[in-house]
Amino acid sequence: MPRIQKQVKDHEARKQIAQTVKRRLSVLIAFLIATLLALMFKVGEAVWPAWMIEHLTQIKGIILLAVIFLILLSPVIIETSSNPRALSGPGKNPEGPRLD
Repeated sequence: MPRIQKQVKDHEARKQIAQTVKRRLSVLIAFLIATLLALMFKVGEAVWPAWMIEHLTQIKGIILLAVIFLILLSPVIIETSSNPRALSGPGKNPEGPRLD
């Protein structure tokens, strides 16, 4: 396969991975926000367990923190999943193949 075709296919694959990760992140963030809104407006409070009612503020805080972290770190998550870098393992020189 010529080098140009390989680069085009590689670029398309990375683009597809990035779109998939974006879609999954948006679904996860939407689910967490919906859960947070249900807790804030106390939807279905009659069926909640007692421990959940006692620790409602902490639960809301943890979910809100997770949402904020996901929103702020989403560009990093997308980039690392679509463009992974090979890590140097034991016995490999991280600076390259130089033999000084």
